[in-house]
Amino acid sequence: MNGEQARRGELLEKVREYKMPQAAQDILAANPPLIIAGITASGKNSVVRILAETSEFRHVITHTTRPPRDEAEDTHEFHFVSDEQMLALVDSQAMIEVKQVHRDNVYGTSIKAYKEVIDSGHKPVLIIDIQGVEDINRYITNLRPYFLIPPSFEDWMRMLDKRGHMSHSERLRRMHSARDELERVLRNEHFSLIINRDISQTAKMIASGGHDQAAQHKNRETVQLLIERLKTL
Repeated sequence: MNGEQARRGELLEKVREYKMPQAAQDILAANPPLIIAGITASGKNSVVRILAETSEFRHVITHTTRPPRDEAEDTHEFHFVSDEQMLALVDSQAMIEVKQVHRDNVYGTSIKAYKEVIDSGHKPVLIIDIQGVEDINRYITNLRPYFLIPPSFEDWMRMLDKRGHMSHSERLRRMHSARDELERVLRNEHFSLIINRDISQTAKMIASGGHDQAAQHKNRETVQLLIERLKTL
């Protein structure tokens, strides 16, 4: 095993063992976040961009070990860091939550990035995966995160294609992760499920704190249909 592989193994082990530090618990309790989750290519970043343009909410920029897909990828959505840099953040307990996502990359929210949004006078928005949401719910129990769902499998494939080039293996990993996330969201009653048919309308509903209880059963059926389709791949 070379040095790079050893460092990656150490990072993943420490990510699995990471517990939210007290400093993170305190800042979340004092300044609760709006949380938006969803499967890959469900429109999370697009919705948050509109929220930032039309409301007091601002995105807490996520750290990730995933390399940029191209030179033009928006660094306002991610802090791209190396395994070594992420390991240093984890070792210093600088993260609110941190998780291995899509099997091979690490994503997380730093306390510093969260404080920067608060100090700017805005309300924090977290775009995190379902594992991170479950972690936060262990400490801050009164949150109701939103989970975005594409209207159909075909719509989702078109949205995924717009993400730009990705290898066949990466695409399969993301689809596997999506199935896992959808199955987990059906087991978690905390989530408010939203079919993201129109980005502007979705952002407006979230900004208003909307939660259409009558639509939740139908939205859960859409989730189940997506799961069944993924099982055939």
